[in-house]
Amino acid sequence: MATDAELIARVRAGATVAFEVLYARHIEAARARARQLSWSCQVDADDLVSEGFHHVLEILLTGRGPTHSFRGYLLTTITRAAFAHARKDARRVLTEDPHAHQLAARLAVQEPDQSATVENLLDRALALRAYRSLPATAQHVLWYIEICGMSPGKVAPLLHISANAVSARAHRAREDLRTAYLEAHLTGARIAPACAPFAQDLAAWVRTALRPRRRRRMQTHLRYCRHCRDLADDLAAVDTTPPATPFAT
Repeated sequence: MATDAELIARVRAGATVAFEVLYARHIEAARARARQLSWSCQVDADDLVSEGFHHVLEILLTGRGPTHSFRGYLLTTITRAAFAHARKDARRVLTEDPHAHQLAARLAVQEPDQSATVENLLDRALALRAYRSLPATAQHVLWYIEICGMSPGKVAPLLHISANAVSARAHRAREDLRTAYLEAHLTGARIAPACAPFAQDLAAWVRTALRPRRRRRMQTHLRYCRHCRDLADDLAAVDTTPPATPFAT
């Protein structure tokens, strides 16, 4: 089976049939990204996908664009297309709970130029989803420490536990939040029924948080399942590259 790099080289040489293989290989990831972004602009997710693939094909035929990381380039292209459409239209503003939104803004992205982008808004939405999936105790400790800026000693009497227990709970909550943030990126991904038990563990796998037995099961599955390997690679990229979060470890 040809690698993405080999297929990209063929497309650059004019063999557009190779692009059909790339399309089939990455269409599901493209659709998942487009579904995540379509709420932010007045464009249908399928239209974003078509626009993204069309643009990448044009770029490759001119000899530019990626040499190996086709999926990453495609997803970035789709994100930028959504941003371009959103700038033309009035972007929807998140109308979630203002407290949770404030936390999400702190969690999700760093904005050196203080300008909102679709990427920023998507990250906030995913961080919001992750935060709200945590138990109430974890939400409370993150709220007090990360948003209110309170020390463990000041939080302790509010939660009726010791300062050391607050620190330990905050550490666990940060890790749980990061794992939940990765899990949120799988929303919309097409998962085969046979892969469902493994897909729910992919975020923990990336964060090296699986127990030994489940880790061994995942290793075996990933050896034979290319789709889950691709999903794991995508989550690993999210976990190790910008946008960064204050809770990254």
